[in-house]
Amino acid sequence: MSNEENDVFSGSVSSQPQIVNVQPAGNLMLVEKSSLPQILGVLVIIFGALSLLSALSNTLTIFVPEDSGALVPPNWIVIGQTITGSLISGATIFGGYHMFNYQKKGIWIALGAIGVGFLNNAVWSLLSVDYIDSQAEGFGAIAAGSSVVCGFLCSAICGLIVLMPLFFANHGME
Repeated sequence: MSNEENDVFSGSVSSQPQIVNVQPAGNLMLVEKSSLPQILGVLVIIFGALSLLSALSNTLTIFVPEDSGALVPPNWIVIGQTITGSLISGATIFGGYHMFNYQKKGIWIALGAIGVGFLNNAVWSLLSVDYIDSQAEGFGAIAAGSSVVCGFLCSAICGLIVLMPLFFANHGME
């Protein structure tokens, strides 16, 4: 004989169900992610791509003949601006890609690229003062100063736009 045949269940059946006190699990609210990070991510990618094209188009000024009368900076300035501008534009595109994928690090990468871009613009403007003064007397300092001020204002506005997803509660950023 096996043990299964010896098992006997005993008890009584009640027609009244027993009430068990169970706490509800709470309300489950499903909130959709905001599409703002994706929209801004695409805009940051487009801005970075246009900046990259602008940085690469600077190299065309190397091929302008000197007797054309155009204001052509020295080659070392053009090459330096192209290299640094391309790197900063690449970082901006990379940050925009991460913003598009709802990653918070994309916001910080894009914001850092905008800040470094402002510093890059300020440095190259100040390095170009002597060259601009040689072409247009007394205009170099005015051009560099106005470039730095306008660059600061544009960078501040772009920075606030990039930070917009953090201003909303349901931004969905990870």
